[in-house]
Amino acid sequence: MQRKVFCASAPSDVYRAVSTANGRERFWADAAPEANGVIAFRLADGRTDESRIDDAVQDRRYQLRYFGRTLSFTLTPGEGGGTDLTLESDDPADCVEVVALLLRLKALVDFGVDLRNHDGTRTHAYADS
Repeated sequence: MQRKVFCASAPSDVYRAVSTANGRERFWADAAPEANGVIAFRLADGRTDESRIDDAVQDRRYQLRYFGRTLSFTLTPGEGGGTDLTLESDDPADCVEVVALLLRLKALVDFGVDLRNHDGTRTHAYADS
């Protein structure tokens, strides 16, 4: 299953958001430090995962094992600038989570906005947690 979004930001900005701890913590996770090719995710709902990075090609592709499934970010420079971003998951049930993740990423890189609610009592079934 894959979904796409266009970001007005350059591929380098989008790549930095998904490939660095600081970037991931601004739209995705409460904590996401990386060591030795593994990201230690801690999400707002308390879930944690040790996610192995499978592929990292600067400004082009970032792939990791995330809670037992593979997530692949593919970045393509847009014709007039910006970035065509494709997020693919090998789990067909991920549609809602993938769309929410893409929109939070776009809000961050294009507008500097964190769409998450940051309320620990509102995590289950909230798209903005």
